[in-house]
Amino acid sequence: MKDPINNPEEFVDKHAYFAYVVDGEVTHLHTVDFLMELVIASMSSNPTVIRLSKEDALKVKGGWYFDGNEFKEKL
Repeated sequence: MKDPINNPEEFVDKHAYFAYVVDGEVTHLHTVDFLMELVIASMSSNPTVIRLSKEDALKVKGGWYFDGNEFKEKL
C-alpha cells in the first residue's frame, strides 16, 4: 500500500503533482499516479477546467468540444 508518510520518496517517484493556480495563488494541490498517462498529459497542457452540471455529467464524453457556452459532440 502506498504510504506517503513513512515512504515519501517512493510516493513522490511514482506520481505527478499539479498545483491549481488562480490569480497567482495556489488554491489546490493534486496528485496523479504515473499510470494515468492521459490525465497527466491533459493536466500538463494548461487546460481550462469547467464544472459540469448534473445533466452534462451524464452526457458529455471525451472528444466533445466546448464552444464557450455549451458542449457539443465532435462532428
